[in-house]
Amino acid sequence: MMEMAIRRLNVLEFIILGVVVVLALIAGALLAWLLESTIGVSFRLVWGVASVLFFVVPGVLVHRQSLSPDDAGQNRVNLSSHMTTRNDG
Repeated sequence: MMEMAIRRLNVLEFIILGVVVVLALIAGALLAWLLESTIGVSFRLVWGVASVLFFVVPGVLVHRQSLSPDDAGQNRVNLSSHMTTRNDG
């Protein structure tokens, strides 16, 4: 039973990874098309570099965050701290 759940999660991870790769390729293509039409740079070169950056940069950030999950909570600001109200009267 547990092995089947683990297998399903592994399949889900690969599906999510595939969707992210496709989204990075689409975002890279849109950026390349925009830059080609405005300043005339090479579509293929910009598409390749932008797609890799759109995939690698968020991946590195998530990986760095997963390495130190204890520090992630300390960096957050308590947004509700200024909302304490006093009733003086």
